[in-house]
Amino acid sequence: MSRQWRNTLGHFFRPLADTVRPWLPDYLPVAWKLGLTFSALVLLGMTVLGSIILSNQLTDMQSQADRFGQTVAAQLADSAREPLLADDTFTLKILIQNLGTSENLAGAALFNRDLRPLEQAGLLPAEAVPTISGPVRHWRHDGAPMTTYFAPITAEQHTAGYVAVTLSGTDIAAAQGHARRTMVTATLLMGLVAIILAFWISRRLAQPLHDLVAATSAIRAGDLNYRLRNAGNDEIGQLIAAYNSMAHGLLEKDQVERVLSRFVSPRVAQQMMADIGEVQLGGREVEASVLFADIVGFTRLSERLAPDAVAELLNCYFNAINCAADFYRGTIDKYMGDCAMLVFGVPEKDGEHLYHALCCAVMIQRLILRINEQRRAQGRVTVEFRIGINAGTMLAGNLGSQNRMQYTVVGDAVNLASRLSNMAGAGEIIIADALVRDPNIASRLRSTVAGTMRVRGKSDPVLTYRVEGVHAQSETLMEQRIARFLSAHGDDAPTAWPPAREAGGHP
Repeated sequence: MSRQWRNTLGHFFRPLADTVRPWLPDYLPVAWKLGLTFSALVLLGMTVLGSIILSNQLTDMQSQADRFGQTVAAQLADSAREPLLADDTFTLKILIQNLGTSENLAGAALFNRDLRPLEQAGLLPAEAVPTISGPVRHWRHDGAPMTTYFAPITAEQHTAGYVAVTLSGTDIAAAQGHARRTMVTATLLMGLVAIILAFWISRRLAQPLHDLVAATSAIRAGDLNYRLRNAGNDEIGQLIAAYNSMAHGLLEKDQVERVLSRFVSPRVAQQMMADIGEVQLGGREVEASVLFADIVGFTRLSERLAPDAVAELLNCYFNAINCAADFYRGTIDKYMGDCAMLVFGVPEKDGEHLYHALCCAVMIQRLILRINEQRRAQGRVTVEFRIGINAGTMLAGNLGSQNRMQYTVVGDAVNLASRLSNMAGAGEIIIADALVRDPNIASRLRSTVAGTMRVRGKSDPVLTYRVEGVHAQSETLMEQRIARFLSAHGDDAPTAWPPAREAGGHP
C-alpha cells in the first residue's frame, strides 16, 4: 500500500477513532478485543455476502416474472393476429376479456397500428402506449406494484397492432419479502453463532496471555518458582518458553546472590550481580571509616574448647556484630579468625560514616555485655572484644587476582585501625585523636584520653582516646535495637541499660 493510500485511510478513520475512543473503557481485555474484531469481520462478511445473494435472488425472481409477462404478451399477439387482420372484433373482444379476467393476469389491452386502443379489460397504466412506455412499464395501483408488458402484432414483417398484458407484482413482492426476511434471519443466526464462536476462540487464544500476566505478577511478588505449562508450538508457545527460561535465570541469579551475600556484604553482592560482566580488578580512593573488633585471649580459649564449641561461640558473637553493622549502614568486609573487619561509607557513600562507625562500636560492646549475661546464666563460655576505629582516605575495590578477587579496603588508615584494635583492652573502643577533633563528631561523642601509643610504621607517637558513649538520642535508639535483637534470638532481654547521660564532648 502506497504512502498516499495510507494517508488517505488515516484521514478517513482517524476522526472515527477519535469519536469512538471516549466511549471505550480504560481497560479492555485482549479476549474482548479479539472477539469484537472477529465478530465485526464475520458480521461484515456475512452482511456483504447475504446482500449479494439476496440481490441476485431478487433479480432472478424479477427476471422470471418479466420472462413470463413477455411470453404471455407474445402469445396474445400471436392469438390476436388473425382476428385483427380479419377485422373480427367479436373474437378480439372475447380474447381480451378472457385474459383480463384470468387469475394470472391483472389486465389486457389491444391497440391498432395507429396506437389507438381497440379493446381493454382489467388494469392498464394511464396514457401508456407501446411507443411511449417501451416494452415494459412498472407502475402502482392503490399501492400495489404492477407491471405491463407490450408486444407488437406482426404480419409479413409489418406491424398490424399491439397488445398489452398487465401482471400484478403483489405475489412477486411477497416472495421477495419472504426471501429478504429469510436471508436476514439466516444472516443474524449465523452471525450470532459466529460471535459466540469468535469469543470462545478469543478466550482460548488469550488464555496464555492471562497466564503470562499471572506469572509476571507472581515474579513481581517474589515467587520465582512460578512456571507455565507450554502446550503449543507457535509464537505463544515460544513466548511461554522464553518466560520459563527467564524465570529460571532469575531464580538462579537470586540463589547465587543469596549465597554470595553470605560470603560478602549484601550491597557488594548486589553490585556484583548487577554488573557481573564488569567485575574486574581495580579500586578507587574513598573517604571511609574502618572498625576492627577482636576477641581478647581467643588463642588460649580455643585451645581448651572443642572445634564445634569454638564455631558456635564465633557464630553467636559475629551474629551480634552483623546486627550492629546493618543498623548503622556498615558492611562486613571480612572475618579473620576471631576478628571482624567492618567498613562504613563503602560501597555506598555515607556522609556520616565516622559517626555511624562510632555508634556501631558502642552498640557492639553493649550487645556483647548483654549476650555475656545470658550465656553466663546458661553456664556457657563468654568472651570480650576490643575495638579499634579509624577514618580517612583509603583504596576501595576488587583486589587480588583475575581468578580470585575480593572487594575490600586497604591503606594506611586501615592499618592504623587494626593496630589501635590490638592496643585496646577488653571491652574498650580506641580511636585516634584526629577523630575526636573532627568538628562533626566532637559534640556527639563522650571520650577519655587513653594515652600516647607508639604504632609500628609511625615515627611519632599517636594520641588515642577511649570512647565512652555517643549522643543520648542515638543511645536510646541503640537500646531499642539491642532489646529487639535479644528478644528475637530466644531469650528475654535483660534489664535495660542505664540511661546515658547527655554528651558533653571529650575531656
